[in-house]
Amino acid sequence: MALRSVPALENNGQDLLRLFPTEIRLMIFEELLVLQPETIFRGAYEFNQLSENEFEDEIPVPWEILQTCRQYHDEAAPILYGKNKFVFCTGAGGDPGMFWRYPISRRYMRYVTDLGIYLQSDEPQKQAAQRISHFVRALARHTTRLKHLVVLISSDRFYDSTCPWDILFCCNPVAKALDFLVGSEKVQYLKVRVHDGAMLFPNYAMALNQKFEQGSTADRSITFSQSCSCPPKTRCHHDPIEHCCLCGWSIENIGQKPIETIVPPEYIESCEQRMMDLQHDLFHKGLLPPRDDDDSEDEEDDENGGIYRTGHAATDDYEEKLPAFHSVILLPGQERKYRSPVKAPKVWFFRQTLLTEFFKVIADEEYLATTN
Repeated sequence: MALRSVPALENNGQDLLRLFPTEIRLMIFEELLVLQPETIFRGAYEFNQLSENEFEDEIPVPWEILQTCRQYHDEAAPILYGKNKFVFCTGAGGDPGMFWRYPISRRYMRYVTDLGIYLQSDEPQKQAAQRISHFVRALARHTTRLKHLVVLISSDRFYDSTCPWDILFCCNPVAKALDFLVGSEKVQYLKVRVHDGAMLFPNYAMALNQKFEQGSTADRSITFSQSCSCPPKTRCHHDPIEHCCLCGWSIENIGQKPIETIVPPEYIESCEQRMMDLQHDLFHKGLLPPRDDDDSEDEEDDENGGIYRTGHAATDDYEEKLPAFHSVILLPGQERKYRSPVKAPKVWFFRQTLLTEFFKVIADEEYLATTN
């Protein structure tokens, strides 16, 4: 009888799903939309820096049920965004990728519980850094149930090498947004992960950890981790056992390699030598301004033995050689001007002055009248 009644209801144009109780309908939505324990990746193919242990394929989500009517949308949206893990990635070559717009609208951020943001560390002025910064700040303002958040900072030095700024500086908008997010205390479990040799600016991870501990730490934590996809350019073929030069893992057993390793915050911070290497690379690629002539003169002085090359201390003539007016950038039509030296006049004139030249003389009666 039940099978015969279904076509009759369909012919009448009735919605059979609406006949079920709300509890049953929510169970149907959960069975349809929840893909846990699988992770829903978006933009991972363009990101192209994840190992097979972490990402294999993008899973389709049957989200069309949310577009059928307002009631189903309001019932299914908390299930879709609240019971799945989403990971959004930037594109190739520093392109914003999934972050051209908010990958999750502000109206749905209150439902999100598990989220990942994967980005390539690049120049702070790029569009990707700006747009990811806006998204992270929006999360800090609108999310209410965000339990897990993973922020992955990756380097493409061993891939296309189109993003040479593989150290996340404190002036980067993403770094400032992370600091804002930690201060908002909206995330229960926050993880900062560096990938494929990327690093954080010295003391930045320690500052994040310290700011997190200054707030409420009840049922909350912040962790730092490292990961490596073992790119082909990092594989050492000279040793008897082929291994990755970044993580030291054997290529033969790469299938058993863990996705990430938990480390102290200082382990993911850049050292001085790493900072100097990055500066040299940026100079070589023309991404930093060339050195001034004064720098080359200082280098020549160092090569000739420093300030004591003649056996006597060099005299400090900086003040004598300092120009009276100095400007680096001139406006169109503007000429560089210097102040002329101060010269004494040829003839000095002296004249005796009287107090009456500056003050008016009045009688006593007039003075007393003004005071009374």
